[in-house]
Amino acid sequence: MQKKQRLDLDFLGLITSQFKEFKLYYFLGTICLILTHKIQSELPFMAKELADLVSKNINELHPSKFFWLALGIVVFRTSSRILFFYPARLLQKYLRLELMEKLEGATPARFRHLSSGQLFQYLTGDIDQIRALIGFVGLQGGNFIIAMFILIPKIISFNSHLLYALTPMLASFIIFTYIVSKNRVYFKLTQDMQGEVQNLIMETYSGKRTIKNFHAEESFTTLFAEKSLKELYYFYKSSLGISITMPLITLGIGLSMLWGATIIKSQHLGASTLILFSGFIFLLMEPMSYLSWVGVVVSRSSASWTRLKELDAQLITALDSEKDLLERNVNSEELKFNLPFWDKPLVLHFIHEKWNVLIAKTGHGKSEILIKIAEVMRKKGHKISLVAQDPYIYNDTIEKNIFLGRIPSQIEREYAKEVLKILGMDYLEPDLEKLIVMEVGENGKRLSGGQMKRLCLVRSIMSESDTLLWDDPFSSVDLILEKSIILELRSHEVLKHKTIILTSHRLSTVRNSEVIIFIDKEEGIVEEGLVSELLKPTTKTYEYFQKQMV
Repeated sequence: MQKKQRLDLDFLGLITSQFKEFKLYYFLGTICLILTHKIQSELPFMAKELADLVSKNINELHPSKFFWLALGIVVFRTSSRILFFYPARLLQKYLRLELMEKLEGATPARFRHLSSGQLFQYLTGDIDQIRALIGFVGLQGGNFIIAMFILIPKIISFNSHLLYALTPMLASFIIFTYIVSKNRVYFKLTQDMQGEVQNLIMETYSGKRTIKNFHAEESFTTLFAEKSLKELYYFYKSSLGISITMPLITLGIGLSMLWGATIIKSQHLGASTLILFSGFIFLLMEPMSYLSWVGVVVSRSSASWTRLKELDAQLITALDSEKDLLERNVNSEELKFNLPFWDKPLVLHFIHEKWNVLIAKTGHGKSEILIKIAEVMRKKGHKISLVAQDPYIYNDTIEKNIFLGRIPSQIEREYAKEVLKILGMDYLEPDLEKLIVMEVGENGKRLSGGQMKRLCLVRSIMSESDTLLWDDPFSSVDLILEKSIILELRSHEVLKHKTIILTSHRLSTVRNSEVIIFIDKEEGIVEEGLVSELLKPTTKTYEYFQKQMV
């Protein structure tokens, strides 16, 4: 039976699953915590003994004992943290991979409403909070329980009345935990707003190269100030309880110290007992204070998990438009599509192993049709490659942008160099070996817009796909180069037996293709057929291109 993915679990199920999967780590970590507290619990008694010796002027100090205790604390304390935090880091990695796989597996329409900043927030901020929950809460929860079981009996065995003096400190931590745990809604709003601020920073970086520097536009700073202020407001609201109740912890510790001092004085236990008691206060303060922050971490993590589950639901739930698209094409033959088109059905039939060009006036839906075809073919298991109007280029070499993590064979690498030359990319570097290892910069900023598009065409051609979908691929290429590109590609070995479906509004592209489908948002299909037939003077296609012919 296939293991259930972590994102499919509820909040409690995720925590339970994690502790089951890494039970050996947590068992060893617990042993280390027990040994840490066992060793630490001796320190108050040693401090009292030291104080008694000093007060009696007896010179019998044994520093080596303190050294070995300190070494034991360092070893076991450090080991416990490694054993608890390492599984949490693995969980962070697994959650990121699962979310990335779901994003890749879902159609873009399902997360089109989300900005880049929000997606970044899901993959980093929200998953970081879950990692903090598993690592921090697991460690400090165990730390608190073990501390109570080891330290409290030690205090009782020495003097049970001193135990009552700890109640103010314990009460202050309980109040603190309760108040901060009520701020979950503001933690979620803070995470939401952080995504918006991150996206604005990304957009500002991109826009500043043109809009801010070369247009008389209002500064991006105004919008950034608004969103940033809102994020800070939500963060302030989520932290308000912490700020107000934090002094309670100091007050609780102080009251416990005073109460303990009163008991010690009334029972004539001696000044050195106050050192012992303050040592126990110190040892209990760490697990108690960390346990208080558990409420904060749980609240934030719960808010983050709610966000992640909402995104997960969006990714696995098909939209009505997507369901309709698949129902229309469930039994359709290959390269025949029944698509919704301006509230009307549009049946398109492309020819296998030909260059099929889709033409229409600007704004009549060519790009949207290409995306819908891609969605249908992908769902039906066809190997396809889509080059959109604004394809993405990664900050890497030309070769790695072409093969996208796949290690090419030597012949594939040679083909890639040939196709780069056919597409005129050798203008950048005549030496093809140097060209293919050239760094293109973030989002291809070392390339022009046309060069970026052509690099993505090379990626598409070398993608091992049977059907290539190209949205207006040669719009930035001059007519002479375009004709040369198409004729050479059509005769090249790498494109044999591949089907090309492209959109265009240029006569030159259409002339060099083989099959035309002319669509209109009012009429649907206006004309379809071979290029040689539909560019004759009697056709509507000829009429559409008449001005370009002039």
